[in-house]
Amino acid sequence: MSAGGVVVYRPKSAMDAIDAYSRRLVDALVDAGQPATYVPDGLPAVRRAAARPAWILLQYMPFAYGHWGIAPDLIRDAVALKRATGAMFGVMIHEAWVPMDDWRTCLMGAYQRLQLRCLLRVAADAIFVATESLGGVLDGPSVHVPVGSNITPNTTTREAARDELGIGDELVVALFGAGHPHRALEHAEAALAALVDQRGGDTLRVFNLGAGARRLRVPAELRVDTPGELPAKDISLRLRASDLLLMTFADGVSTRRTTLMAGLAHALPVVGLRGVNTDGVLLRHPEALVLTPVGDQRAFARAVLDITRDRQRLETAGSAARALYVNCFDWPVATDLLMTALGRGSKAGDESL
Repeated sequence: MSAGGVVVYRPKSAMDAIDAYSRRLVDALVDAGQPATYVPDGLPAVRRAAARPAWILLQYMPFAYGHWGIAPDLIRDAVALKRATGAMFGVMIHEAWVPMDDWRTCLMGAYQRLQLRCLLRVAADAIFVATESLGGVLDGPSVHVPVGSNITPNTTTREAARDELGIGDELVVALFGAGHPHRALEHAEAALAALVDQRGGDTLRVFNLGAGARRLRVPAELRVDTPGELPAKDISLRLRASDLLLMTFADGVSTRRTTLMAGLAHALPVVGLRGVNTDGVLLRHPEALVLTPVGDQRAFARAVLDITRDRQRLETAGSAARALYVNCFDWPVATDLLMTALGRGSKAGDESL
């Protein structure tokens, strides 16, 4: 499409991964020659940003638009804006509704499910999902568009990064993510304890990265750096200096995790968990990611011990991780998928990587 459009989201907080993703997406669209604007104030603000945009892409996560994820005005605003502008309207779904585990979440989830389905039915010309599992719970066809990395890899080498950080020949293991209950950190703690038993704590170093990252329960002799919130360049420096990334999401690693994408973009091999939301594209690349079942801490620890025994295997897996990112997840891949679907003028058909 030649005319420009807008990407819309309403961030929950200053540290909002979808907000950061939206900004990077607009930059990638502009780099690809597609004029685009980011509107972080919700749909009513679109008319002030662009009088008649060719397309509107709503970044959807229910809690960004209403208390408890209940946002009845969102559907009204979407329909009104679509009629007023004549724009193609796309919805990119990052989260659909809360897991329904008790009476409260059942009520919230039921409303959120109805809300999303109404929004898609009355307003969406194209539907995008950040994971394959999200597409599986929707009634209609969708396009799978994985998120990209919010951290641009710096150009320094592993050796230079280690010199700058004062790291010698230790094995450096990284964790990356905020402190929230979706991270099953007991798997990582078991793996780190096993590494200490095998190698000794003085040969290891851990970067526990991410704003609000929870402190790890590990042997006292293991050096763990938990720096808290850092600028992107400092996160990149630490990822560059690392040998391995541990990803322990309770629902499994998936293509909506920008932290996973940052690791792959930095050529880091990944040991992660395979769960209900793990995408097929990740399962198809064991050369880059080693995935063990959620809940099996021993299997996770064995996988970490196995891959770290062989320096050549780490380097080979790191190269494969970078190739996987470039070929399947980098920003040009996402922009091509989005603009192809938005440019059709009708609802998108099934597509996946």
